[in-house]
Formats: sequence, C-alpha cells, structure tokens
Amino acid sequence: MDFKSENFVKMFTDMMSEGFIVIDKEGKIQVYNRKAKEIFGISNISQIKHQSGRLRAGDIVIIGDNSIGQDDGNLTGQSLKVIGIKNTNIEEGDSIIAIGTYKRAGDFEPILKLLKKGHNEEVLEVETTIKGVYIKAKIEFVNKIISIQVDNKEYKMTYINAIGHMVVLDGKTMEMKFYQTYGYTARGESINDLLKGREYMAKGAGTESLDVIGKDIFEIHKSDYMIQQFYNVARGENVTYVDKFEEINGYPTMCTLLPVEENGKRIGAALKVEDISQIKKIIAERDQAIRELEEAEYKLLNEKALNKAFPKFIGNSQQIENVKRMALRASKTNSNILILGESGTGKSILAKAIHENSKYRDKPFVHVNCGAIPETLLESELFGYEKGAFTGARSEGKKGLFELADGGTIFLDEIGEIPLSLQVKLLEAIQEKSFYRVGGTERITVNIRIISATNKNLEKEMQRGRFREDLYYRINVFPIWIPPLRERRQDIISLVDFLLPKICNELGCHTKRISAEAMNLLLTYDWPGNIRELENVLERAVNLAEGNNILSKHINIAGRASQDSSREIKDLKSYLEEQEKKAIAYALSYFKGDKKKVMEALNISKTTLYDKLKKYNIK
Repeated sequence: MDFKSENFVKMFTDMMSEGFIVIDKEGKIQVYNRKAKEIFGISNISQIKHQSGRLRAGDIVIIGDNSIGQDDGNLTGQSLKVIGIKNTNIEEGDSIIAIGTYKRAGDFEPILKLLKKGHNEEVLEVETTIKGVYIKAKIEFVNKIISIQVDNKEYKMTYINAIGHMVVLDGKTMEMKFYQTYGYTARGESINDLLKGREYMAKGAGTESLDVIGKDIFEIHKSDYMIQQFYNVARGENVTYVDKFEEINGYPTMCTLLPVEENGKRIGAALKVEDISQIKKIIAERDQAIRELEEAEYKLLNEKALNKAFPKFIGNSQQIENVKRMALRASKTNSNILILGESGTGKSILAKAIHENSKYRDKPFVHVNCGAIPETLLESELFGYEKGAFTGARSEGKKGLFELADGGTIFLDEIGEIPLSLQVKLLEAIQEKSFYRVGGTERITVNIRIISATNKNLEKEMQRGRFREDLYYRINVFPIWIPPLRERRQDIISLVDFLLPKICNELGCHTKRISAEAMNLLLTYDWPGNIRELENVLERAVNLAEGNNILSKHINIAGRASQDSSREIKDLKSYLEEQEKKAIAYALSYFKGDKKKVMEALNISKTTLYDKLKKYNIK
C-alpha cells in the first residue's frame, strides 16, 4: 500500500475526535491527524503571534523551569551561562526562575531564584522591572502552573510532571519576540535548543504549522516507552491493546495500538490517542471557582438568605446548612454540578432550587431520569433524532432533551445509570455543549447549565470499569453531598412540621398532630429510604388515625414489630436504660446539642448527664 496515494485519508482522519497516528515499518510518519497535533501541541492555534527567528545578543530571556533537565531539552546550569547565570549549585531536578541578557552583559544583574530538588515550597516567584518593563515569573507547584507576565500580557503553561517555560524580549524594542508553548519538543524549540542558537518557528493564526508527514517518529516524539513500543509494533512485534492508560511525552492518554498489515505482512502500526489531561485542568478550575466564591461568602450566606433561597429544602441541622451554602454558591457559577446522596434525600428538589436561584431561573428546567429511560431509547431521548433515523421514528424527527433545555438547565438525575456505550457521546455534549442528533449530520450547539445527580459511588464505578473517569471529572466540577436522614436526626422534627400539614391538605382532611411517643419512634428509626420514606410513613399514619392525633400505633415502620417483641423479653432495668438513652438522645437533638438546656429539661445535674453520655456512648 502506498500511504501517500490515499489522499482521502487526511480528510477523514481530521474528522476524528481522537488523535490518530500511523507510521510505516521504518518509523516514518504517514498519518498524523489534526486532533493528534492539538493533543501534542504542534498546531498553530494560539492567537498570540510572533515571527520566526532566533535569539540575538542583547535579548532579555525569562525562564521558569520546575525541574531542570526533565523536559527542557536537557537544560543544565552550564547552559545558563549564555544569559549571565554562573551559579554552579544548579543540579538536575532543581526548580529555577532565571532572567538574564543573551550573550551580552546587560543593563541589569542577572536574576536567579533556585529551589533544590525535593523542596516543600508551594510557590517560587520573581517580580522586577527591566528597562521600564514590568516582569513577573511564577511557578505554582500545587496547581502546576508556570506563568510569565510582561506588562499586562501573561504567558501560562500547565504541566503534569515537568516543563520548561521561556519568554524572550527583543533587546532593542523590549517587545515579545518568542514565547514557549506546548509541542516544543516536536518543533525542536526547547529552552536548551534555543539557547544554543537554534531557529524557532512563527506562531499564531495564519502562520505555517509544522509538517510532520514523512518525518521519523522519534524526531517528533522523544524516545519514551510508549513511542518505542509503537515503533517496535511497526517493525513486527506482536502487541495490541485497546484503551490503555499511557503517558506520551508527559501527556496522560488512553491509547489503542494496532499493527497495520497487507497481504499478511507487517507494513506499519496505528496509534489512536484520547487526551485525558483535561481532568487535571477541570479539578484546578473547580478549586479556583470554590476559592473565588468563598471570598463573597459573607455577603451571601446568612441564615435568612439561605431560607429564602431554599424554602422547600427543609432542615436546620449544621449538615443541611452547609448543603444550602454550597448550593447557593453553586447557583452563582456556570460550573457543572454533581449532587450526591442516597435515594430519597432530596437531590431533585435541590437541583430545581439551584436552577431557581441562578441566572437561568426564567429559562427551561429539564429533569431527565436516566435510570427510567430504556437504554435503547436513551440516546434519542437525550439528543433527538432526524426523520427516518430508525424504525418507528417520527416522520418529522424529534428534538432531544438537550435541545429543549437550551438557554436553561438540564438535570441528569441518576447519571450513574447511563451505559458505557453512551458515555462518550454524553462527555462530548457536556464538554463542547454541542452534539449530533441520531441519524443527523448537522452539529447542534446549545447554551445550557448542567446539573447531575446519583446515589452511586462513581469512584467505585470507575474502578469497576462502569463509568468513564473523564466523564466523572467533567460533571464533578462542583460536588454537593446531601447526608442521609439518619446522620441529621434533628431535621426530622422540621420535616414532620412541614410535611404533615401538606399531606393532610392533599388528602382533604384536617391537620393532625403527632404525639410525643410517635415522634420518638420517628427520631430513633434509621430511615434507609430517607425523606421519601418519612413522607410515605406520615401519609399512612394520617390515613390510619381516626382522630386528630397520630399515635405510636399509627407509625408503621420497618423492623418495629421485631423491636416490640424484643422489648417483651428484656428485664426491667434494660428496658428503662433503653428509654433513658432515647430520652437523652432526643433532648440533645431537640436542643441542637445545647447540654445546659438538656440538663434543665431532664432535671438532671451536669455530672449525671456526662456520666450517661459516656455510659450510652452518645456523641
């Protein structure tokens, strides 16, 4: 097969959403699609332009390197002498910020800030002014960002393990003439290469991109384990795999490696690559969003504001107050939200309340129960379909739920139930806010806020291979955990006060009261079904109670009969201790942990109360 004669290959491979590389048996690149160039940073997609050229004597060089010698073209302390840095204490793995004049004594003393390998610092920073130009270089070791600011322009690079970042200013005009960006290994533009006088390419829209076709794979990618294995398979080694995690030149990827054969003979190898480096970026975005919102917390998060914002989300425990605070913060952002909690904790109510407190409040709120829609219909329900897309489809086609939510919020309830086969398309729709209808060829773009919810442990689902890691991090930008009812028993009283009149009104009867004994049963039950189960128990009790009072005999909860029978065989002392423990626990819950009020209500001394707390292990 003659790779070069297949002119249609480039057109089709550039349409792929994954990176795709093919090499022949000599290791020469025959296919390198657009997505692969984006992943490995060798596309000219940057909007900041500069011309091609090389460093000249007198240029100002600014370097930020978190690990000398690791991903900077084998930079050493000796290499830095060309910018006036003569420190002999620089070793491999050290972190540096260096500013100097290229091959000439400049108008300022060269600047070096150094942290030895293995340090525990969070930030390394230099701030100075040279020839009237403000310069700030900073390495953030926690967020893994290296930024170089020149006046009001900032050049940032994120890294996973190590990276070398450099900006060069023209020595005469003090204008930026070069800045480092991703893909410098492929272009031969590492710090050490340029300090040795190598020419660099132009950057920015409209400039010529690097042509890799026909080049040796090792020219474009340094010889790490994955690239060597790719080459070995092209040469005849029998290795294949699908969706395996591998790092290529420091980029975390999911790889599929396949041999290419013709007439039973090996002629090359193909590598499909999915970029998962966005996971780290998403986590950093979430953390940054939370930090920024905390600064405005004192203006928004007081009890009055929370109750006004969430009138239907009942509870005054500390746990629920925290949930409301997080939800109010989340409503003021555009970040994706993941609501976690057991069934019946109120995830749907909270999602609707977040929408109603957001800028999307006057737009659609579309609730999708992912677990209730059959797997065969889920894709067409979410994304719609074109006419004739499948047997039984409407002749005019149909809009999907994503389209119906355009301008507002889509709530993906029980997202953990979505099958793996649909998770890739869902990830793209969430990430790009665009998708194709089933059977369609036109990409549809929507402007929506995405809230997801699940009662599953998605981290365990990922470990079991049932949920994609990249989808998890994309939806989990702003997580909110709703604790189960058994962990916030004091909210039961507030919930009963809210639910009982509502139930009586719906059943068309006078409002009924609940007795102390009946309330005690509710307070001591674990509520595996949470608020939904509580509401069902109260509705049943209202129907059973003939008068205006709900008694303990009207409370029908799981396990009560066995508890009653077990009481019959206990001795009097055990029975009294059990009731005493419940009375103390109830009083603590009622008075929100105020022990002084508990002592007054139960008419016991401080010593007695603390003895009982210790005896019954009440916290």
